[in-house]
Amino acid sequence: MMLSKRLLPLALCVLAAGGCARQGVEATRPSKSSLTRCANPAGRYAIAHPSAWKTNTGNGVEPCRFFHPTPFEVQAGTEEPLVAVSVKREPVPLETFVEGSTGSSAEVLLQERLTLAGHPAVRLELRATADSPLLPPGTREYLYAVGDGDAVVRASTLAVRGLDYEANKAVLDDMVRTLELR
Repeated sequence: MMLSKRLLPLALCVLAAGGCARQGVEATRPSKSSLTRCANPAGRYAIAHPSAWKTNTGNGVEPCRFFHPTPFEVQAGTEEPLVAVSVKREPVPLETFVEGSTGSSAEVLLQERLTLAGHPAVRLELRATADSPLLPPGTREYLYAVGDGDAVVRASTLAVRGLDYEANKAVLDDMVRTLELR
């Protein structure tokens, strides 16, 4: 009996480390075959999203900019809608983008250099500080910035009420693996 009491915590640790604790999140990830490709000519990118999700098709806002599991409306000239994933080309070099994103306005929880779509990229998870001009303090943001010359293609999700942050991070991970820059 004493041996089994000692092995139980070890077995639980092994199961958690092996991914069993994330099974619920993993189960929500789309398979590669359930992704639909979407192109944004103005943003000079194409990216795939879960086939069951909705994306904007234009109406004054460049297409394939916003992605969400349920229908949503985007009105030109207004703030960005609260959606699961947002993708946008920004006219700033990658290093400048990273410096601006990791300054006093955000606590860096994760910063990883990688290559996506054959370009240098960075994956960040940030928590907004009191100095953030856009997000309330404490708000987490998970994003990828992919360098493309003097610009970046930025794909992100936020931890805000009404959004499943952990599930959206997993979907975003899948989406950026399909990114093509044009």
